[in-house]
Amino acid sequence: MHKEIVNKLALLRYVVGYLGEKNQNAWWPSNFLNPSTKKMLEFTFPRTAALAQYEAVSAAAAKIHDEAIGVGKSFHLFRLPEFIEKSLVLEIQGTSNNSSLESYIESKELAMNTLSDLAGSASLNGEGPINIGLIDDTQMEQFIAQIASAYVQAFNNSKKAFPYFKGES
Repeated sequence: MHKEIVNKLALLRYVVGYLGEKNQNAWWPSNFLNPSTKKMLEFTFPRTAALAQYEAVSAAAAKIHDEAIGVGKSFHLFRLPEFIEKSLVLEIQGTSNNSSLESYIESKELAMNTLSDLAGSASLNGEGPINIGLIDDTQMEQFIAQIASAYVQAFNNSKKAFPYFKGES
């Protein structure tokens, strides 16, 4: 998978993870991307606090998505095929990327603007589980825009949307 796509997926997951947390839209009851949480994690995980935050918010969001969508032959932003998950972890582990990702979540407004930028001209509206088709890593850039659009619509309209891919049959 191209590095640019992995970068966008990591950013999308990070921004949606932040916007879904308790202090923003309260889709999941965590506050892992809060600056004070990072300071606490730095005591326990001095070299990997940012990765710990990322993994924790991803797990909290995955739980809520799995409850809404179900677990089986489907994938969503917080539970992707293993080769993509590994690429995302490697991306987050890059030291220069951690501070740049944090810059996108300095405020709820900035995070929403970032999400809108990722959506571009895509338009996907709905509530609850939204099937966006079969997972296909060759169309991931288009899928990123659709997923971002679904979350923009949901956050702006105080709804919950859970875009997901069908796995291969």
